Amino acid sequence: MASRGAGRPPAQEVTALETAGPLEDAWKIFDARHMPYRVLMLGKMLDRLSVQHVRDLGGISLAEWRVLAHLAVMGPKSASEVSAAALVDRAEVSRAVRMLEEGGYVVREDNPRNRKSNLLVLTDAGKTIYERVHKERRLFFDTLTADFGPDDLGLLDNLLLRMARQADRLLLDGFATTGKAP
Repeated sequence: MASRGAGRPPAQEVTALETAGPLEDAWKIFDARHMPYRVLMLGKMLDRLSVQHVRDLGGISLAEWRVLAHLAVMGPKSASEVSAAALVDRAEVSRAVRMLEEGGYVVREDNPRNRKSNLLVLTDAGKTIYERVHKERRLFFDTLTADFGPDDLGLLDNLLLRMARQADRLLLDGFATTGKAP
Protein backbone atom coordinates (compact mmCIF):
# COMPACT_ATOMS: atom_id res chain seq x y z
CA MET A 1 0.00 0.00 0.00
CA ALA A 2 1.29 3.48 -0.85
CA SER A 3 2.31 5.64 2.07
CA ARG A 4 0.84 9.12 2.25
CA GLY A 5 3.13 11.93 3.23
CA ALA A 6 6.26 9.80 3.21
CA GLY A 7 9.07 11.59 4.96
CA ARG A 8 6.75 13.48 7.32
CA PRO A 9 5.79 12.44 10.82
CA PRO A 10 2.10 11.38 10.92
CA ALA A 11 1.20 14.38 13.08
CA GLN A 12 2.32 16.77 10.31
CA GLU A 13 0.35 15.10 7.54
CA VAL A 14 -2.23 17.50 6.17
CA THR A 15 -5.33 16.43 4.30
CA ALA A 16 -7.50 18.60 2.04
CA LEU A 17 -10.26 18.48 4.63
CA GLU A 18 -8.01 19.99 7.31
CA THR A 19 -6.90 22.91 5.13
CA ALA A 20 -9.05 25.82 4.06
CA GLY A 21 -8.36 28.20 1.22
CA PRO A 22 -9.18 29.04 -2.39
CA LEU A 23 -7.56 25.88 -3.77
CA GLU A 24 -9.49 23.60 -1.44
CA ASP A 25 -12.71 25.52 -2.13
CA ALA A 26 -12.22 25.09 -5.88
CA TRP A 27 -11.22 21.44 -5.40
CA LYS A 28 -14.47 20.68 -3.56
CA ILE A 29 -16.79 22.25 -6.16
CA PHE A 30 -16.97 18.81 -7.76
CA ASP A 31 -16.40 15.55 -5.95
CA ALA A 32 -13.91 12.77 -6.69
CA ARG A 33 -16.18 11.40 -9.43
CA HIS A 34 -14.97 14.41 -11.42
CA MET A 35 -11.32 13.41 -11.24
CA PRO A 36 -10.60 14.51 -14.84
CA TYR A 37 -11.75 18.01 -13.84
CA ARG A 38 -9.30 17.93 -10.95
CA VAL A 39 -6.52 16.72 -13.26
CA LEU A 40 -7.31 19.60 -15.64
CA MET A 41 -7.27 22.07 -12.73
CA LEU A 42 -3.86 20.81 -11.60
CA GLY A 43 -2.66 20.89 -15.21
CA LYS A 44 -3.62 24.56 -15.50
CA MET A 45 -1.79 25.35 -12.26
CA LEU A 46 1.32 23.53 -13.43
CA ASP A 47 1.11 25.23 -16.83
CA ARG A 48 1.00 28.69 -15.21
CA LEU A 49 3.96 27.84 -12.98
CA SER A 50 5.90 26.34 -15.88
CA VAL A 51 5.34 29.23 -18.28
CA GLN A 52 6.97 31.68 -15.90
CA HIS A 53 9.64 29.23 -14.68
CA VAL A 54 10.86 28.40 -18.19
CA ARG A 55 10.68 32.04 -19.30
CA ASP A 56 12.76 33.15 -16.30
CA LEU A 57 15.33 30.35 -16.67
CA GLY A 58 15.78 30.20 -20.43
CA GLY A 59 14.11 33.23 -21.96
CA ILE A 60 11.95 30.94 -24.11
CA SER A 61 8.27 30.04 -24.18
CA LEU A 62 6.87 26.83 -22.77
CA ALA A 63 6.10 25.60 -26.32
CA GLU A 64 9.72 26.28 -27.29
CA TRP A 65 10.90 24.44 -24.18
CA ARG A 66 8.80 21.40 -25.09
CA VAL A 67 10.43 21.22 -28.51
CA LEU A 68 13.91 21.77 -27.09
CA ALA A 69 13.41 19.13 -24.39
CA HIS A 70 12.02 16.54 -26.80
CA LEU A 71 14.93 17.04 -29.18
CA ALA A 72 17.42 16.80 -26.31
CA VAL A 73 15.90 13.51 -25.16
CA MET A 74 14.98 11.94 -28.53
CA GLY A 75 17.76 13.33 -30.71
CA PRO A 76 17.21 14.83 -34.16
CA LYS A 77 13.56 14.49 -35.22
CA SER A 78 11.15 16.03 -37.68
CA ALA A 79 8.61 18.58 -36.46
CA SER A 80 5.88 15.97 -37.03
CA GLU A 81 7.70 13.46 -34.84
CA VAL A 82 8.11 16.05 -32.07
CA SER A 83 4.44 16.98 -32.37
CA ALA A 84 3.36 13.34 -32.09
CA ALA A 85 5.68 12.64 -29.14
CA ALA A 86 4.58 15.76 -27.24
CA LEU A 87 0.89 15.25 -28.09
CA VAL A 88 0.62 18.85 -29.28
CA ASP A 89 -0.66 20.51 -32.40
CA ARG A 90 1.73 20.59 -35.36
CA ALA A 91 1.16 24.36 -35.75
CA GLU A 92 2.33 24.96 -32.15
CA VAL A 93 5.51 23.02 -32.86
CA SER A 94 6.08 24.92 -36.11
CA ARG A 95 5.77 28.30 -34.37
CA ALA A 96 8.12 27.16 -31.59
CA VAL A 97 10.65 25.83 -34.11
CA ARG A 98 10.62 29.14 -36.00
CA MET A 99 11.43 31.02 -32.77
CA LEU A 100 14.10 28.48 -31.76
CA GLU A 101 15.72 28.81 -35.19
CA GLU A 102 15.70 32.61 -34.92
CA GLY A 103 17.32 32.32 -31.48
CA GLY A 104 20.03 30.02 -32.81
CA TYR A 105 18.93 27.04 -30.67
CA VAL A 106 17.83 24.70 -33.47
CA VAL A 107 18.87 24.12 -37.08
CA ARG A 108 17.26 22.08 -39.84
CA GLU A 109 19.14 19.31 -41.59
CA ASP A 110 18.18 16.99 -44.43
CA ASN A 111 16.20 13.97 -43.30
CA PRO A 112 17.73 10.81 -44.81
CA ARG A 113 14.51 8.87 -44.02
CA ASN A 114 12.18 11.33 -45.74
CA ARG A 115 13.22 13.91 -48.33
CA LYS A 116 9.97 15.84 -47.77
CA SER A 117 10.85 16.78 -44.20
CA ASN A 118 13.84 18.14 -42.31
CA LEU A 119 15.33 16.97 -39.06
CA LEU A 120 15.48 19.46 -36.21
CA VAL A 121 18.85 19.43 -34.46
CA LEU A 122 19.90 21.27 -31.31
CA THR A 123 22.80 23.69 -31.68
CA ASP A 124 25.39 24.12 -28.94
CA ALA A 125 23.38 27.13 -27.70
CA GLY A 126 20.24 24.95 -27.64
CA LYS A 127 22.05 22.25 -25.67
CA THR A 128 23.30 24.85 -23.19
CA ILE A 129 19.81 26.22 -22.56
CA TYR A 130 18.43 22.69 -22.27
CA GLU A 131 21.01 21.73 -19.62
CA ARG A 132 20.41 24.88 -17.58
CA VAL A 133 16.60 24.71 -17.69
CA HIS A 134 16.42 20.92 -17.33
CA LYS A 135 18.44 20.99 -14.11
CA GLU A 136 16.09 23.55 -12.57
CA ARG A 137 12.97 21.79 -13.89
CA ARG A 138 14.09 18.58 -12.13
CA LEU A 139 14.34 20.55 -8.87
CA PHE A 140 10.86 21.98 -9.52
CA PHE A 141 9.44 18.48 -10.12
CA ASP A 142 11.17 17.19 -6.99
CA THR A 143 9.63 20.03 -4.98
CA LEU A 144 6.15 19.23 -6.30
CA THR A 145 6.46 15.61 -5.22
CA ALA A 146 8.54 16.10 -2.06
CA ASP A 147 5.82 14.60 0.12
CA PHE A 148 5.47 11.50 -2.06
CA GLY A 149 7.32 8.29 -1.36
CA PRO A 150 8.45 5.93 -4.14
CA ASP A 151 5.24 3.89 -3.79
CA ASP A 152 3.14 7.05 -4.09
CA LEU A 153 4.97 8.13 -7.24
CA GLY A 154 4.62 4.69 -8.79
CA LEU A 155 0.91 4.53 -7.99
CA LEU A 156 0.27 8.05 -9.28
CA ASP A 157 2.17 7.34 -12.49
CA ASN A 158 0.22 4.12 -13.03
CA LEU A 159 -3.16 5.74 -12.38
CA LEU A 160 -2.43 8.70 -14.65
CA LEU A 161 -1.26 6.36 -17.42
CA ARG A 162 -4.46 4.33 -17.09
CA MET A 163 -6.56 7.50 -17.35
CA ALA A 164 -4.49 8.68 -20.33
CA ARG A 165 -4.98 5.33 -22.09
CA GLN A 166 -8.73 5.56 -21.57
CA ALA A 167 -8.76 9.12 -22.92
CA ASP A 168 -6.75 7.94 -25.92
CA ARG A 169 -9.26 5.15 -26.57
CA LEU A 170 -12.10 7.68 -26.42
CA LEU A 171 -10.30 9.90 -28.93
CA LEU A 172 -9.66 6.98 -31.26
CA ASP A 173 -13.32 5.93 -30.99
CA GLY A 174 -14.49 9.44 -31.93
CA PHE A 175 -15.92 10.39 -28.54
CA ALA A 176 -14.62 13.98 -28.84
CA THR A 177 -16.69 14.58 -31.96
CA THR A 178 -19.75 12.41 -31.27
CA GLY A 179 -20.03 12.71 -27.49
CA LYS A 180 -21.04 9.06 -27.41
CA ALA A 181 -19.03 6.62 -25.34
CA PRO A 182 -18.03 3.42 -27.14
